[in-house]
Amino acid sequence: MSLESIFTHSWYKVGGWTNLFRPLQPLIRNAVQKKRRHFLTHPDSAYKAPVPVVVVGNITVGGTGKSPMVAALCALLKEHGYRPGIVSRGHGASILVPTHVYPDSSPREVGDEPVMLARLTACPMVVFKKRDEAVKQLLATSDVNIVISDDGMQHYRLNRDVEIAMLDAKRGVGNGHLLPVGPLREPVERLETVDFVVSIGQCRTAALDALPLPIVLAPLHSSSLISLDGHRQLDFDTAFASDVAWHVMAGIGHPERFLNTLIALGLKTQQTSKRWFIDHHAYIASDIPAEGAVIMTEKDAVKCQALGLTNPNVWYLPVFLALPDSFKQAFIKKLTLINMDHSHE
Repeated sequence: MSLESIFTHSWYKVGGWTNLFRPLQPLIRNAVQKKRRHFLTHPDSAYKAPVPVVVVGNITVGGTGKSPMVAALCALLKEHGYRPGIVSRGHGASILVPTHVYPDSSPREVGDEPVMLARLTACPMVVFKKRDEAVKQLLATSDVNIVISDDGMQHYRLNRDVEIAMLDAKRGVGNGHLLPVGPLREPVERLETVDFVVSIGQCRTAALDALPLPIVLAPLHSSSLISLDGHRQLDFDTAFASDVAWHVMAGIGHPERFLNTLIALGLKTQQTSKRWFIDHHAYIASDIPAEGAVIMTEKDAVKCQALGLTNPNVWYLPVFLALPDSFKQAFIKKLTLINMDHSHE
């Protein structure tokens, strides 16, 4: 079990061992709130772009579905005549300057999720740990008229016009405590200040019901498995027939959600082996079974496609987020009002 898993197991149960850190909570809360208070009281200290900026982030550590939301927003914005661009930190990448990401960029150089998003959206994209600098580079080198920040809710050097907080439907906010006692980057009440709270799923859970907030539910959809080389498709009825055994692999923030998605699509757990890696794991060829049927996430596939695997039976699951019409209307309406304000500045 990885160190990440050990912490996660404690954060999402009552009385976990991380409660040993509770004496530090007042100091941590004060530091977190001081950072946000400075942003609110000194707005000129943050870079304000000349175009609307939408931040898709979260207040918890781990995967909550930010990338599918970014991809869905890009598609929605294009439908309404916008020219969206994306900025991201490029987790795990050693980047010294703002760097453009293209569909054929190396995941090792710019990050796995950025390459995946560049392929999914065909939008201009720049990665850098200082997202305000990434936005400046994006605006200087493209004709985008709206910027989506993949993560960065706590990056207060960048001003934002819209904040979308993503939550995991089953895990919610865990034990409700800040790091390292719990999974929270900011206190729960931070959710009251964002524009939209979105959870991936089709029904509310006890974890969501515990939060007195309006939460948008957006389900993930997929139509088939795609071979690692991208040339073949496999329908779920054939893939998950009773006589097929699968190796399920994932190096993401919440791998169990990936497994649950596959089960909902028909995967038989009794004939399934699983292997989880840390988020953003740098795959090598020996990580992938040389024989047998293998399923991984699209983010993992981005990195594994360059490994020269000899197993022809490696597949990934592409997913897309189905945004409810009510969310689409509210989001576009808010952008219309923001653009009116920008035109008066």
